[in-house]
Amino acid sequence: MVKKTISSIRSILTREQNEILSAAAMLMVLLFATKIVGMVFLSLVSSQFGASADLDLFYLASAVPETITNIILLGAISGSIIPVLVKIKEKEGDEKFSSSFSTIMNLGMLLFVFLSVLVMIFAKFTVPFAVEITQRSGDLSPDDIDNVILMTRILLIPQIILGASAFLSSGLNIHHRFIIPQLAPLLYNLGKIIGIIFLIPIVDDKIWALVWGTLIGAVLHLLVQIPLWRQLKIGYRFLYINLRDKNFMEAMKLGLPRVLGLSVEEVARIADTLISFSLTVGSLASYQYALRLTAIPLNLFGTSYAIASFPSLSRLWSNGSKIEFEILVRKIINQVLFLALPVSGLFIILRVPIVRLVYGILGGSFTWADTLQVSWVLMFFAIGISLETLRTTLFRVYFAIHNSIVPLISSVFVLIFGVITGILLTNYFSNFYEFSILKITFNPSYFFNRSDGPLAVGGLALSSSLVFSAEFFLLLFILRYKKVITNLRGLGKEMIIKLFATLVMMTSAYTMAKVWEGILQTDKTVQLILLTATTALTAFGIYLITCKLLRIEEVNVFMRFIVRTLKKLSFFKE
Repeated sequence: MVKKTISSIRSILTREQNEILSAAAMLMVLLFATKIVGMVFLSLVSSQFGASADLDLFYLASAVPETITNIILLGAISGSIIPVLVKIKEKEGDEKFSSSFSTIMNLGMLLFVFLSVLVMIFAKFTVPFAVEITQRSGDLSPDDIDNVILMTRILLIPQIILGASAFLSSGLNIHHRFIIPQLAPLLYNLGKIIGIIFLIPIVDDKIWALVWGTLIGAVLHLLVQIPLWRQLKIGYRFLYINLRDKNFMEAMKLGLPRVLGLSVEEVARIADTLISFSLTVGSLASYQYALRLTAIPLNLFGTSYAIASFPSLSRLWSNGSKIEFEILVRKIINQVLFLALPVSGLFIILRVPIVRLVYGILGGSFTWADTLQVSWVLMFFAIGISLETLRTTLFRVYFAIHNSIVPLISSVFVLIFGVITGILLTNYFSNFYEFSILKITFNPSYFFNRSDGPLAVGGLALSSSLVFSAEFFLLLFILRYKKVITNLRGLGKEMIIKLFATLVMMTSAYTMAKVWEGILQTDKTVQLILLTATTALTAFGIYLITCKLLRIEEVNVFMRFIVRTLKKLSFFKE
């Protein structure tokens, strides 16, 4: 029995996943587990640091290392590796795949190491400059700035490891192995938890436990993928580079605009970091807390579908199956929205209890003021979650048709309008001091005058939602112009019906939450869990019933999938 169980688990972990919905569902389960572990980590962080100045400094130090990883490595993977290597594997065989993959991976890693060394050298100049332009230099001692410089340098090491691991993940994804690559982030979060639990008691400065935990997590992220990589015998040649490889040149042609696009996006992300750091103390930490909550649906639905569908999208377009390609794109958009919209609605209605349960359940340094500020930011993020969730998928659609110019243009749009609206809206909200949308009044002069109100950071989240929503429609209209999607009106109608079902759900959730607030003592953890769980489950049930009454096809799709999955389980066969 034990051997049979181990064999079954091994088969599940290593077998090929070809059906998109099945692969996406498996990824969602793993992503959900990853996010749960991530929430445990963040709960531990919040109990130790709250929304403190020390945590602001850690996130400031993390900005540049994460930026380099996203631009060079993730940009190369999403923009060039998978579309090109899928075609090589299909048409030229494993030997050519090995040669091209090795060239791309080795050059990507060499470029990353080169940039990392530059950052290490010049960090002593760039960090003080960043602090100076945020006008926070008076709040920080020379030791604080030196600490940020050293953390920046050390944090480049786990990013290099994560970059190498990301290349391994791409190779496994090309071979339709999605489970092991998705276990890697789960172990990454476990490594960070190990850092908090075991290192905080022994390090002199508690914030360094986050740094060393990040390194432990990165090592685990890489190690878990190596056995399957070796089992599949995916060819990789250490330090092999062939600059004359025509596939490498095609990858560079396709990948360079994506790298530039990600560079622009990362500049926008750094701008958001600096803007939030320039606000009241703890604003950057509150922004990051809310951002990590919104990452749950973004990754759970957007990333899982993007990863699972990308090889199939690339294959369909490469084979000239444009009708099937459009059908798949519309199906993905509808299924992602069907899942993301109710989460967005529940985040808006239940934002305070959600934040309190995730970050305040362990008590410690996370105060009620921190809860209100993070909830305020989460509310504005939630407005645009559903459309931002589709961003990764739409980018993959463009990469599949070998167009990385449009994502570059949209990234420039995000940077320019994101920075402009981010500054204007943080200025505006900085003039208010009570966390209530009903207390916000209209005064055009507030857009150009900054005060010291704690609501300011909410403007940054609202800017994000507005800009990413506008970008979604821009990307969609361009697909229509290029005749990749031909029935945009039909797709729009399907989206509006799902939005109506979400509004019905939100109304019921708000009503039920207000009833519970009059009955329960919400300062008690158990009763807060009862309020949140029963309200969310009931509201989601109403959402499903409404969708069924409105004849939304995705209800039937997912019900059939669930029944089919349950029938495959052994205890249903017996």
